[in-house]
Amino acid sequence: MWLRRLLYIFPDSFHFTGFPSCRFKVSRVLPALIAGPLYDGISSFIYFFIILILLETSSKTLAENIPVTLFIDPSISNADAIFEQARAEVLQFSPNVTLENVVSKSGPCGDLESDTKDIFSFFQNYHAKNYRITMGPTCSANFLRFANLSAEIQSLQINILKGYPYDHPTMIDMITRSPQNLAENLVAALKGLEWAQVGVVMCEECYEDDEMASEKYFSTVQDILADNNIAIKETLKLKKGESSQNISQEISVFESSARVLLLFLGNDLTDYVEFLSAMSVKNYTTEEYTPVIVLSKNSLELVYPWKNDVSTIEVFDKTFIIHNNCYDKNRISSFLSKYSFSSLDETIISLQMYEAYHLLGYYLSNAITNTTLFNYVTPEKSISSMDIHGPFGEIYVNTNGQRVAGYDVKFINKTQTDSNFVTSLGTVGAHKNCPRLACLRFVINSTSHFESPKDVPLCGFHGEICDQTGVIYAILVIVAAICLFLLFYISIKRFLISTRGRSVSNPWLIPFTEIRFIDLKSTEGSMQMSIQSLQQKIAEREHFQQLARTKLIATVDQSYVLVDKFVVRDKIRYEKNDINILYQMKSQLQHDNLNTFVGFANDKLSHIYIIWQQCFRGSLHDHIFTKERRREAATNFEGAFLRDILKGMDFLHNSSLEYHGNLTLQNCLLDSHWIVKLSGFGTNRLLVKWKASGQIFTEDHTPIIKSEELHYFDPALKKIWKSLTGTKQDKYLVTPEFGRKCDMYSFGVLLYEICLKKKFVPDLTDIPRDDDESVLIDDQNDAQASKYPLPIVLPDGVDMHNDLIKMLENCFGTNRPDVKLARKIIDTVLKMQGSLVDLMIKNLTIYTAGLHETVRIRTLELEEETRKNDVLLFELLPKEIAYQMKRGEKMSTTTYKHATILYSDIVGFTSLCSESEPIEVVTLLSGMYQRFDLIISQQGGYKMETIGDAYCVAGGLPMAREKEHIRIICMIALLQRDCLHHFEIPHRPGRYLNCRWGFNSGQVFAGVIGISAPRYACFGEAVMLASKMESNGKEDRIQLTLYSKQLLEDYYPEFTTSPRGNITVDTFGHLLTYWLEGIADGSELKVKEYQDALNEDLTKVPAWKDGEEPVPSVLTVTQKDRITRAKEKVLAEKKQLEERLKRQMTLNEILEDHEEEVEMNVVLRDDDDKHSAIDLASILSAPLDDEDEEEEVGRVIGHGRLDSQASTIPEN
Repeated sequence: MWLRRLLYIFPDSFHFTGFPSCRFKVSRVLPALIAGPLYDGISSFIYFFIILILLETSSKTLAENIPVTLFIDPSISNADAIFEQARAEVLQFSPNVTLENVVSKSGPCGDLESDTKDIFSFFQNYHAKNYRITMGPTCSANFLRFANLSAEIQSLQINILKGYPYDHPTMIDMITRSPQNLAENLVAALKGLEWAQVGVVMCEECYEDDEMASEKYFSTVQDILADNNIAIKETLKLKKGESSQNISQEISVFESSARVLLLFLGNDLTDYVEFLSAMSVKNYTTEEYTPVIVLSKNSLELVYPWKNDVSTIEVFDKTFIIHNNCYDKNRISSFLSKYSFSSLDETIISLQMYEAYHLLGYYLSNAITNTTLFNYVTPEKSISSMDIHGPFGEIYVNTNGQRVAGYDVKFINKTQTDSNFVTSLGTVGAHKNCPRLACLRFVINSTSHFESPKDVPLCGFHGEICDQTGVIYAILVIVAAICLFLLFYISIKRFLISTRGRSVSNPWLIPFTEIRFIDLKSTEGSMQMSIQSLQQKIAEREHFQQLARTKLIATVDQSYVLVDKFVVRDKIRYEKNDINILYQMKSQLQHDNLNTFVGFANDKLSHIYIIWQQCFRGSLHDHIFTKERRREAATNFEGAFLRDILKGMDFLHNSSLEYHGNLTLQNCLLDSHWIVKLSGFGTNRLLVKWKASGQIFTEDHTPIIKSEELHYFDPALKKIWKSLTGTKQDKYLVTPEFGRKCDMYSFGVLLYEICLKKKFVPDLTDIPRDDDESVLIDDQNDAQASKYPLPIVLPDGVDMHNDLIKMLENCFGTNRPDVKLARKIIDTVLKMQGSLVDLMIKNLTIYTAGLHETVRIRTLELEEETRKNDVLLFELLPKEIAYQMKRGEKMSTTTYKHATILYSDIVGFTSLCSESEPIEVVTLLSGMYQRFDLIISQQGGYKMETIGDAYCVAGGLPMAREKEHIRIICMIALLQRDCLHHFEIPHRPGRYLNCRWGFNSGQVFAGVIGISAPRYACFGEAVMLASKMESNGKEDRIQLTLYSKQLLEDYYPEFTTSPRGNITVDTFGHLLTYWLEGIADGSELKVKEYQDALNEDLTKVPAWKDGEEPVPSVLTVTQKDRITRAKEKVLAEKKQLEERLKRQMTLNEILEDHEEEVEMNVVLRDDDDKHSAIDLASILSAPLDDEDEEEEVGRVIGHGRLDSQASTIPEN
């Protein structure tokens, strides 16, 4: 009680000499000091001792070094050495910062006397020595007292002990295990795994012995999860040491609320075995429930239970682990090797203290160069904005002064045996792109190919997702609400359409926000649009662009309008007469032959917009001079147009507007009923006046009055316009009578252009000026436009009524007719029988009469194009496949059990290309392929593809042939070879092509490949082997496999073959192959019909050089020298073959008994015939006579292009 009374005796605060900014409030500090477990007697002693310290006057001193007071207990044994290491490293990156360590070592943590001594040392250093930076304490008992005092006296404290749930303004938290950092890691990991709702299993007793555990402040973690939209559906609290049987009964609370379970049951993985076993007992499979073990304590190295007991991996399977691995052992190994630590807590505190010195060094280094960053009161704001490179990596501190460091996320999978059953999903990463300048984000490693489980069952916790009844009701309610809203919106819009902010007295003033401009550059189409729709869209856009040659297209009140845009230099000043004109144009001038004036609008960028209703069919200028159309009986149409123009002029001349003033073909618009509507009346006189006063100019710096319209205006009127001064006297220069006469001048120009379909003057164009403003009229173009009125010269062949000619001359003279007289003359001379609609129907009938012939011609053209397309398609695909594609049928792969594939390749083609021009190579290949194609078409084969000089032919597909496929390919190969004997290289007279052929028979599968460029291709082992036969062949020889040779012996013995022997083929090993020599003498008559048909077609192949004769008969024309050489070559090869056969008797005996290569090798390995096997191996290892011969210099064997079955795939 006496202590409380003393609080009223002493003043509430003390002001110290030398510390003008330091005012210490006793009433705030004493409660902080007495908050500990102090008894009343000790409290009185402490109180008087504090009073003595506070009354002691201290002088403020400046030290060269920067002192840092470190409060540690005896458990921290390496503080001085760690400081010296950190101090030296800080000097390396900041020579201006020299840290001075003031170590205050206290007694055992929790000792009352020792704790009190630390507090007094803290005050002593602060007030007497001006030590403003404190690190520690490492004693948990004094942690809160130091935190409260440092916040009160505004000194910088760096926390290296443990996390705390409250924010302290002057504290920098270096703890990676703080509840805030734990929560931020959970938020990042859960969002990265796409989990939004979880359940929590908490064992508070499991952390009682761990003073640094953040799990004690789990309410703070819950608040941060809730702030980040992570819902904790259920929390289950367990006691320490509960059995799996008891746990299995309690975890049923999660069945209806959560599938992802966050487990806080201790700091070791062994603490979670009972709970995971209980999930197995409860039959909570990991496919439906997802346990997540959370380990906030950094153990430096995670110990897995299954290393000692492999059976535990069964309960840990499909479990996630989020653990604190901020101090990875590999990164801190160098630090740990320098010091010895008695416990894990001492190690973690020492690491955090070491990093804290580095952080302090970066902070003070930046403060020296930028004094605004140095702040004892709120240092976290300055530190969070810095890039701090710590000794073990980047250090991130947010604006609350709390360290942000990422945890590791791992997944246990019992099938992942190569990595100790653990899959690393990644590390929660820190970044500064957030309001707090330090945030966490987690992204699953792309290399892990991991898909996280769902946090909600497929049909919901109660099957509500699969039950669509509620959804249907909800949809019906939403649709009904939308309908009601639309009805309400339409009603309100109709009610406000006439009162949407427009002035009642000035209805011609349109708010700029109501104008919606249309971009004519976009087609507004899509890739899925049909051809007709796309053409219609393009036609509409072109139509609008023609209408908008000098105008903008927009919508106002859901109607299309034409807009003229001008730049305003000064604010437009509307006189009373101007307002009257605009009001009358908007409200009173309504006639069938007048276009609707919408109004004026102004934007915020100093622009004025003149808005007129847009007519569907454009202007008369577009109709007469722009559009291409036939004009049968056009005179009556023009008479109707002229009558409509005169009706509109008559109404204007008798109205309060008194005259038009801007009558041009461009301002004569046609609506959807082909009725002419006059536009542009009244506004032209306002534009001329504003331009004369310098208030407006055009945006493209062209004249206000376009040069293409200058010839419509009376030269006298243009002279008056040029003399305007912008004063009030200008309005008297153009009287109503003079304005009506000018309208008749304009009508004369319209009469000339409409009746004669000829422009009154040549085309005049405007060129933008270099200066900032445009002019009213281009003088140079005006001089050209004013030369033409009289005399009237009619074009040759044009017959025009005398009354019209007379009226035309009068319009340009002094005695001009009025509108009424002009109407009488037009009605009399251009009298039209019936209405305009009747005349249009008559013209439509004439057009329809010729439409049938046009349709017939277009149909024939379409059929011809379709035929050409079919021919091209049949060239690319077989007919059966092409018809299927045209019918839209699905293309499927077809297997052909009996087929033969032939490959051919020109020998030395690369060398020949390097010596020839490109056109010569194309000519050569074209001539050769034409002959090859004729041979294939006659024999019934199918050309698969050509790649450069390589040629691929198939027999037995796409039309299946059980036996004939081998005969077709043999005939094609023989005829092609014989054809090349007579095919002279066009640009190398006297030289002939040499080619290799190779084929194989067997099963293949074929189908259509590609979409934009479909190709028919075949695949299979038989195709690949056929390619090898060609690439391993010899020039002018046809090589075939053993299976193809057997087919010839069985079905077509008339074909003669000779054995080549054993060769080594990539991928296939040793194979026995044969040469196809020709057709036996007894079968010549059978083959003669093919030869005659081929010769007849080959003579039709065009010559490639001037004077070249058609290709002669393949078998009748002899070239003695080449044939003789070929025969001699064959005889020499046969002789060499006989010699090799003598040396290979053992091989031939084995091959007679075993047709397959595998069986031959088995025999070679037989112990009973070891001597024969040794002889056979020596024979096989001996090189063949011809195999040592190299290709001629400069020749390239092109087998590299067709070595695999992929060679038949077209390149898209």
